[in-house]
Amino acid sequence: MAMLGKFDVREDPEQKAKCDETMELLLAAGYFRVRIKGLSDFDKVVGGLAWSTQACNFAVDIDVLYQENAILGQKIALTERIVLVLSRMKCPHAIGPHQIQGGDFIHIFPVVQWLVKRVFERRADIGDLNRAYALNQYVKQFGELIDDTKSTSFKENVEDIRIRHRPKRRYRCLDSKKKRLNNIDERRKRIHSTLVEFGQMHQLLDTSAGNEKPQQDVDALIKNMIDEKSKITTQIVNSLVNQQQDTLRGIIEDFEEKEKARLEEALLSESGQQQLAMRTFKVQLIKQTERINTLQKNIEELQNKKEETKNSALEVKEQHEKLKEELEQIEIQTQSVDPKALKRVQILVADYETAKKEENERRTTYKNEKNELEQEIEKLQARLQSSSDEDTPENEKMRQIEQQYQTVSDRLQTQRLVMVKYYSHLQ
Repeated sequence: MAMLGKFDVREDPEQKAKCDETMELLLAAGYFRVRIKGLSDFDKVVGGLAWSTQACNFAVDIDVLYQENAILGQKIALTERIVLVLSRMKCPHAIGPHQIQGGDFIHIFPVVQWLVKRVFERRADIGDLNRAYALNQYVKQFGELIDDTKSTSFKENVEDIRIRHRPKRRYRCLDSKKKRLNNIDERRKRIHSTLVEFGQMHQLLDTSAGNEKPQQDVDALIKNMIDEKSKITTQIVNSLVNQQQDTLRGIIEDFEEKEKARLEEALLSESGQQQLAMRTFKVQLIKQTERINTLQKNIEELQNKKEETKNSALEVKEQHEKLKEELEQIEIQTQSVDPKALKRVQILVADYETAKKEENERRTTYKNEKNELEQEIEKLQARLQSSSDEDTPENEKMRQIEQQYQTVSDRLQTQRLVMVKYYSHLQ
């Protein structure tokens, strides 16, 4: 039988360098499967070539269910398809299927370099197109939402302006609800008084241009009114309370409107903003002080727990030290003991353990026998109560059982005495 010789397989350093450069080039282009350590160089190169050609908008006839570590025939078929696509792409570098299958990276590297260059050129060409398409899709989907937000903000601003510049009542007519509007003069007077209430006196002067004394009429209307900011006396309040419920409800609503308007004016003014800021700061200060107090309490509790744990740790440490000292003393004592005496003590302890185990076993057996005999005695006594004192077989059996019970009791007593003597001898 011939002996199998050992062969020294050496790698070409130039091929190895080109292989590494090819993998780095594919990784820089964006083909990250070259990082997988379980794949062979052939699988990485074939995958990178197929990915590069597809990125350049050229189709490769490769099965979707691609399997790594294929057989030789499958590898040759794959490389032939890739070489066919490269010829369609007009690759300037000539390469054959056997070179890709054999791992000839000296000829594979320029092909991969040319493909990666084509990939980057293709990305630059379609980058602007993809960006414009993405912007178009974004405007289609989210353009209306942006307009809605703008319209909502515009509506909020308009509503805010209406609230700020709404009409404010300056005067109030006392006898506006007492008189009935039966004639035209009363109606005109009611209209004029309403305009004066909201400070529209210039309209009265313009409408009464034919009248000789327009200012006098306006003064007469103002005399019948009171300033809104004047205080209400207790008599007026009592009279208003005695009136109808609707009048009181109207006064409450007017008062709420006035308070709301004053609050808005205070918020708009600088002093009001300062006061509001001071109030908010005070509230925040109170909350922060409460939070600080709670944190201080928690800190104190944690410190107390820390002290308790520290004390317990010290106690445990002291106990550990004591046990350690006792253990050292015991070790010293055991070292000073004679080994023969120690061995003799160990033998005696083992004998003691075996004797104790035998005693426990005997006790259990004797106890079981005693229980069985007691049950037999109870059964026989029950039978004897019904029978007479004649010499029957049952009575004879009862005597035998009593004798057995007495012998077992004597044996148990003797065994106990023997064990006591043995224990005293061991001690």
